Amino acid sequence: MTVYIVTFIVGVLFGGVVGVWWAKRNAPTSVFVEGDEEADELRNEAAKVVHARIEKRKARIIEVAKKEGMITNDGVEDMFCIGDSTSGNYLRQLVDVGLLEKIGKAGRGVYYVPTEKS
Repeated sequence: MTVYIVTFIVGVLFGGVVGVWWAKRNAPTSVFVEGDEEADELRNEAAKVVHARIEKRKARIIEVAKKEGMITNDGVEDMFCIGDSTSGNYLRQLVDVGLLEKIGKAGRGVYYVPTEKS
């Protein structure tokens, strides 16, 4: 009985080692090739589009904050159907450039008001 248990354990360990080796050996290579000018151009164009979309969202956040007098993280989440951390990043960036002022320390009581600069 002990021989079967030892054989089983050795087989599992050997199978794990072979499995890891096989996975590394057959891992897919990157689809991006360094120095591929076409791919670099596409990446740059995509980055510009994403940046423009983010700037439009920030402008909309400022617009709503001015109109309503304040805005919350949850309000930004609902406005764009985005996650908590993304909306927090937008608000933090707007506070950093002085377009919004954070009122409150942390949690549900935090809200943001537009500054005179915005």
